[in-house]
Amino acid sequence: MLTLFWLFFMTAAFLITVHVPDETSISVDAEMRFAGEDAINLAKSTSADGDLYDSRITELLAAGDEDSACEMIQDYLTSGIEANCWLAKDSGTSQPYGEVATPGQNTVTAHSIIIVDDHLWTVSLDLWERGS
Repeated sequence: MLTLFWLFFMTAAFLITVHVPDETSISVDAEMRFAGEDAINLAKSTSADGDLYDSRITELLAAGDEDSACEMIQDYLTSGIEANCWLAKDSGTSQPYGEVATPGQNTVTAHSIIIVDDHLWTVSLDLWERGS
């Protein structure tokens, strides 16, 4: 009787397999978010061409060159990470600028605020790993 039970148990163990996918590590999300925040902070700290503004990105946003502002932020991203850049002026709706691509499966968003003259700009980056 014990042998039949053992045989049944071992057969069931081989037939019943449950595959539980691993969750994406939160460290990957944090790495991408910090890469986005670093890219925005680098853009904020890049010196301006003229004397009117503190940084190059404020200069570009004041001139209305949103595409160049977003491309500058995207250029500062760590290799292996891509992003779509979204800008919103004051209480306006966010619009994509710069290079726009189709994101991978998992995206992480990094946000920042930039004050230019009397306007408040919201910068958002949708980040994903290249090839995901």
